[in-house]
Amino acid sequence: MKEDRVEFRTTHQERKQFETAAGILGMNLSSFLRMTAVEKASEILRQNTSIVLSDEDRDAFLNALQNPPKPNKELKKALLEHRRTVKFE
Repeated sequence: MKEDRVEFRTTHQERKQFETAAGILGMNLSSFLRMTAVEKASEILRQNTSIVLSDEDRDAFLNALQNPPKPNKELKKALLEHRRTVKFE
């Protein structure tokens, strides 16, 4: 069930363009704007939340997970600093 409301201002020309496009698809303006906004938001989220690796990079990543290197001096120092400064509740 749709509960939230979103409003925005637009130019007359933009509104006519939206209405024309909605009409071509046999949709009312509200449904058309909601559909296109959801599609665009999903595309933006997909592009900005996914990492695509080459086969070589994927293999290196998986190898590092399966065979992690021993912590070096700098990593140990960073862990101690993190434990000192970050408080968990």
